[in-house]
Amino acid sequence: MKRLLMLGSMILAATLFIHADVSTAALKTATVSDYTVGMAAGGIGFSRHNLGGFGRVLRTGSTTEICIFCHTPHHASTDMTPLWNRGTPVSSFTAYGDTIGGSNIASVGGPSLACLSCHDGVTTFDNIVNRPGKDVKGSSVYWGFNMPAGNIFPAADNAMLDAFHTGDGQVCSLCHNAGSNVTLETLRSMVIGTDLSNDHPVSVAYAGGSKASLRAANTVISTIDLKGDLLSSAATAFDSNLSQNRWAVAGFISDTATISDLLRDGNVECSSCHDPHFSNKSWDEVDATWVLPVFANWCTTNEDCSDGLFLRRVGGNTGSGLCRTCHEK
Repeated sequence: MKRLLMLGSMILAATLFIHADVSTAALKTATVSDYTVGMAAGGIGFSRHNLGGFGRVLRTGSTTEICIFCHTPHHASTDMTPLWNRGTPVSSFTAYGDTIGGSNIASVGGPSLACLSCHDGVTTFDNIVNRPGKDVKGSSVYWGFNMPAGNIFPAADNAMLDAFHTGDGQVCSLCHNAGSNVTLETLRSMVIGTDLSNDHPVSVAYAGGSKASLRAANTVISTIDLKGDLLSSAATAFDSNLSQNRWAVAGFISDTATISDLLRDGNVECSSCHDPHFSNKSWDEVDATWVLPVFANWCTTNEDCSDGLFLRRVGGNTGSGLCRTCHEK
C-alpha cells in the first residue's frame, strides 16, 4: 500500500511538474490571450528580478537563490511583511508633496519603500537581513553583481556592480555609453531615485469618484470599456488587448478584481501598478524598446529582457489601458 501511495504521489508530482514547465515555457513568448483567468502570475525565475546565479541579466555568483533578495523564512525584518529580508533603505526620500486633488504626501509608505529598497539607486542589492546558510551576518553581505559576459564584453569591462547608481556612473559607463547599444541614460530609467516629487504619487489615499477623474474603488476592472472611445483602427489592431482588461491580483490573473484590490490600506502604492513577481510578457508595444543586438546574448527573445515592466495589467499600457483603468479620462 505504501508503495502504491508513493507511486501515486510521484505520478501526481510529475504531472504537476510537467504542467508547470509547459506553462512557464509557453509564457516566455506569451500573448495577451495566453494569460487565462486563474493562472498564476509568476515567472520570476525567468525575469530580471532573478538576481541569483541563474539570473538572466544582472546576477551574483554568491548564491543561486532567488527569493532571498526580498524574503526569508527565518529572522525576517519586523519592519515589513511578508517575511521581509531587505534592510531599511539607506536613502531619505522627497515625497510628492501637494497633489492636484488637494492631498499632501509627506512620507512614503511601506509597500513603496519595499520597491525603493532596490530602485532608489543608492541601496545595494545585497542589503539583506539574513543571507543563506548558517553564517548570518546581518545586512552587510558584500556580494558582487555583474552582467553575464559571454562573448559580449572584455573581461576587464565585465565589472562588478552593487546597484543601478545614478550619480557618477563610473562602473556602468564602462560599457554603457553614447556609443553602445544601451546608454547609461537608458539604464537610469530603471532607477526611481530618491526624489519622488516628479513621479506618480504613491502613499496617497485613493479618492475614487471625487478627484482626478478617478473611478469608484468598487469598480470591477474587467467591466471598464477601454476601446469604446478609440478610433476603430486602433481598437481593431489591439482588440484582444483592450477588450480583456485583466490584471494580476493576489498572485493570479483575475477578471473579477476591483480597483480597491490594487490598493494597500486604501492607498495607491508602487505595487498598485507593478507586481515584482509577474514577468508580464504580454505587452507587445514594449518589445520595440528592447530590439538591440546585445540582448540576444542572454535573452531568448527581446521580450525576455523587458518583463513588461512587471505591470499588473495583462497587455501592459497599450492604449494607456493601465492609466485609464483608474482614471476615467
